[in-house]
Amino acid sequence: MGFFGRKKEIIIQPTYDVITQCKCITCAVQTGSACAKPKIAARNDMIENPGKMMQQIMSPGMMKNAEMVKNMNSGQMMHMSREQMQSISDEMMKNTPKEQIEGMAPKRDDMPGPYCAYGVSVCKDLDFSKICMCSGCQVFKNFNLAKAKPVNYFCKYGKPM
Repeated sequence: MGFFGRKKEIIIQPTYDVITQCKCITCAVQTGSACAKPKIAARNDMIENPGKMMQQIMSPGMMKNAEMVKNMNSGQMMHMSREQMQSISDEMMKNTPKEQIEGMAPKRDDMPGPYCAYGVSVCKDLDFSKICMCSGCQVFKNFNLAKAKPVNYFCKYGKPM
């Protein structure tokens, strides 16, 4: 609890684990949504074919980064000083365009979930007469969202507080 009995905001980062554990894509609330269907298909493709996605977003700078790391063996990497590691990291960041770094993060409008991380759905044709399945979701359990508000229908009411 925060000050004056208010609940502390729960912050859930939309990591790969959260995205893959999220059950929103199988929830009856959105399975009939024309807006959500292509997002669900894209999410499934991303999880089933991560190499394909990486090939699409790899810039020449990122290819250079991959070659730089490929040419090092694990023994070399383990014996690097902090300064050497920082230098390589800095070089990799220079090689990677800012737009590409930003483009690697999943975009909220492209994802059918996890609503617990992003908030209200961008799809407006969800069927809220169906039963929400949040309580059966691993993300819901991992972050103890039963104690958050709203308890169900994150896709309608937004991020839990």
